[in-house]
Parts: sequence; C-alpha cells; structure tokens
Amino acid sequence: MEKKGNSKTFNIITLGDSGVGKTSIITRYVKNVFDNNISSTLGMNFDYKEIHFNNKDKIILKLVDTAGQEKYRSLAKNYFKNVDAVLFVFSLDDKDTFDVIKFWMDSFKDNNNREDVPKYLVGNKNDLNQKVEQSLIDEFTLENKIPFMSTSAKTKNNIEELFEEIGIKLYNDYLKNGNKGQTNIKIKIIKKKPRKCCLTSADI
Repeated sequence: MEKKGNSKTFNIITLGDSGVGKTSIITRYVKNVFDNNISSTLGMNFDYKEIHFNNKDKIILKLVDTAGQEKYRSLAKNYFKNVDAVLFVFSLDDKDTFDVIKFWMDSFKDNNNREDVPKYLVGNKNDLNQKVEQSLIDEFTLENKIPFMSTSAKTKNNIEELFEEIGIKLYNDYLKNGNKGQTNIKIKIIKKKPRKCCLTSADI
C-alpha cells in the first residue's frame, strides 16, 4: 500500500490471458466506457479511481492492467510483490482461459508469499454463451478458497459491485491493522483520476 498525503493507495492487479477483458473491466469501472474494438495491452497500463467512505476517509485504487501474452509475463511479475489485491480473470465463453487460471495463481504465489492478499476469480463476458461449466468454477473456488464474481464489461453487470467489494475489503483490513476504529462503512465513489500508462494500449 502506498501513501499519498492523507489518502491511502492500494494496488490491484489483473491477471489472465489476452482477450479475457481485463482492460475492458477496468475501463468500464473507471470511465464507464466499453469499446468493442479495444486493442491488446502491450506491457502494462495503470488507472486510478478514488473511493470515499463515510464522507470522510478516502482510498485510491491503483488498477494495474497487465498483458496476457507470454512475452510480457516477466514484466508483470515485477509488480507482484507490491500488490494489495489480485483479480484472476477468465472469459466465460472460452474454457481455455479458465484452464490457465491455475498457472496465473501459481505464478503470483511464486512472486508474492503474502497469504493475506485478497484474491478474486472473475469470469467476464457473462453476456455471452457460457462455455465454462459452473460446477468447475465452484470446485475451483472451493479448492482454492477464493470468491468468484461473474461480470460483463459490455453490459456493466457486476463491475461496480466487484470493485466496491474489493475496496471495502481493503479498507476494513486497513482499519483492523489499528489505524482507525471505524466499523460502519458507507461507500461513495466521488471521482476518477486520469489514466497513466506504462507501455500503452489495452486488452479486451
């Protein structure tokens, strides 16, 4: 977690194969925009979103968008150590992208040994015909003790809910560490910060 003045910044990284919708999820959340013709991420991109709690406390979500192509995987690993939460993203209409989630989880664990980092399994493109059996998803989440969220960047289904859940989780964990004594959380999104890019472009 980084500090910016009196605010708190949490790093959230998205991992998964190219084409699953990592960039589209982030862009829909930050800018409320969906682009069918968005191009694949080259390297890494960064976006920011502010969340205010109880009209008082503020956190900033730094959303790290990674490329799914094999040649960029070593670059993504450089950011694993400073991650506060991770989204493992696959496409519900492509079983191959689900089958490689275990690879992404193992890769993350090899480079970040913190057991307390919140992890989420995200099945994107729920507006399309689902080709990943729900029983397989349920078995995976049970085995790996990881929550699952079905989303659609295209229709915006569960996008806000996903990041609100993550934001509340990170904020409450921060409070539990003895920084404050607040317990009743009301979340309100105030504004978004401009995009800052590393190695440009976007990932469907």
